[in-house]
Parts: sequence; C-alpha cells; structure tokens
Amino acid sequence: MTERKLKAAVIGPKSVAALYGAAGVAVFEPSSDISAQKLIAKLYNDGYGIIFITEAIYKSCEEAAKKYLNDPYPIIIPVPDDTSDGTYSKERIAANIKKAIGSDLI
Repeated sequence: MTERKLKAAVIGPKSVAALYGAAGVAVFEPSSDISAQKLIAKLYNDGYGIIFITEAIYKSCEEAAKKYLNDPYPIIIPVPDDTSDGTYSKERIAANIKKAIGSDLI
C-alpha cells in the first residue's frame, strides 16, 4: 500500500496562526484580494489534505467548506481563535467524528 503524505494548512490571522506555522503547517491569511472561500478551493486544488480554519473565519465560509463534506479530503477543522471560547469548534469536531464512526465520543 502506498502511503499518502498530507499537507496541512491553517487559514486565519497571522497572530493566531503563528503557532501552526512554527509546527510546519502552511499559514494562509484571507485578504481583500482572496477570500476564505477561494483559499479553501486553492488549498484543495494544491493537494492540502487537512485545513484548519479559525472559528470566526470558518463561520463566514461554512457553506464553502460544506462542499467538501462528502470527499475524504480535505478534512476541514475549525479551531478556536482569540475571539472564541472553542465551543463551536468542539461541536463541529464532535459532529465530524459522529459522522465518520457513527458514535458520539466527545
């Protein structure tokens, strides 16, 4: 079996995403030139398998993220940012786990 290496990215403000960058995750910040929706599509086309998105940005582009729900990749994961308490991220992760394995583990 061939092992597939997945590239990981984070979409968010550089102030929040800097830790991900230190861990080797590619950091992308939406701007007036490129929206979060366009970034998701670009990362998908560039072969990124895991995309972390800060909660505030995820909420603004949730419909675009839903287009990939039935595909095995990319896995799109909302993560807490400096404006949230993490509740939304936890709910989305729990829903994805339940969908994947059929049981609520969180």
